Amino acid sequence: MKVLYVLHRYHTNMLFIMKGWVDNGHEVKVLTQSEGLIEEHEYVQPQMLGFSKVFKAWHKFYSGVIKRNDPTAYDIFIRYGFPPASKFKKYVDEFKPDLIILRERSLYTMSCYRYCKRKHIPTILYNLSPVYAEPSYFKNDFAHKLVKKLTPLDRITPVHQIGIDMEGKIRDEHAFYAPFVVEPKLSFEKKRYFKDDKINLFEIGKYQDRKNHYMMVNVLDRLRKLYPNVRLTIAGEISSRFEQEYYDNLVKYIDEKGLKEYITLFYNIPKSKIEEIYKDSDLYILTSTGEPASITVIESLAFCVPSISGTDNGSADYVIPGVTGEVFEDCDEDDLFKKVSCIIEDKDTIPRMGKAGYEHICKNFSFDVYYKGVQEAVASVSKK
Repeated sequence: MKVLYVLHRYHTNMLFIMKGWVDNGHEVKVLTQSEGLIEEHEYVQPQMLGFSKVFKAWHKFYSGVIKRNDPTAYDIFIRYGFPPASKFKKYVDEFKPDLIILRERSLYTMSCYRYCKRKHIPTILYNLSPVYAEPSYFKNDFAHKLVKKLTPLDRITPVHQIGIDMEGKIRDEHAFYAPFVVEPKLSFEKKRYFKDDKINLFEIGKYQDRKNHYMMVNVLDRLRKLYPNVRLTIAGEISSRFEQEYYDNLVKYIDEKGLKEYITLFYNIPKSKIEEIYKDSDLYILTSTGEPASITVIESLAFCVPSISGTDNGSADYVIPGVTGEVFEDCDEDDLFKKVSCIIEDKDTIPRMGKAGYEHICKNFSFDVYYKGVQEAVASVSKK
């Protein structure tokens, strides 16, 4: 099968999905709107589709002049960007895909989908909206109905639900669960915990407010008074002046609290370096809020490293509380401190959770599970 993805950018969480397609004999191509600072092109070389000339001019003026002091202004292209239509048509006509997967309900997707329908190519959506949610989450007003009509109705998503409580939630009948894919990296038999007799914590997140790095630093400050051998490594991305400012202030904050010997900061490091840190870590912590979905909570399990997630994360229920890690209340420093403490207070807990987590990802986060979700979405399209 020939598969064409049209994405915002080629995120590193797509790496093993692409590997799965290729390893199973499929031909896959990826078109992107933009390029990320850190990308891995081991299995697929994305091709830049970009934006129409009119939108590029408007976007430069909007983000660089009108909203130059707004750190979120640049990302407006995700919803309102518009593709170079003739370029997209050329890619489709030359590649002749059997399936097209479009990213997000946006003007970009509307434009691409119109041509997909004209060519009668099966097309599904990929977004991070959950399969299950409270009834109020699924909007049925005129505007939302119109958007759904102009974009693929059937969709895949790696998000089963937001949080870990299924009570009162209903299913979107057009949503099909296709989780993030990871591959086992370091078996339990080869994993070595507590390097240098330290308890090594690891956190990943862009240097932005919603990633809650300050909260993690505060928790580390409290932990070290009980566990003097605890250490924290933070790896993030700096791709704007706003993120650079956040990083600089965080460095000062860590210094002011006397934590330089306890905390190590990295930025813009390659995936190979991230994997080295996972190998040496004992516990992974995702502190961010408003997280659509993060692959890191299972990425760590591939190295037998248990993980902790906040509830406001679309992949929080990838974590099995008490088995492969813990889930803390969103933005609750005290609860995070409690959950970390209950794991590290007994050194037998981390290896036990790490082993269970490794088995968890082998069973539930393979390409076969992802592909099943894609097949279900395509079958739903075919029924129409």
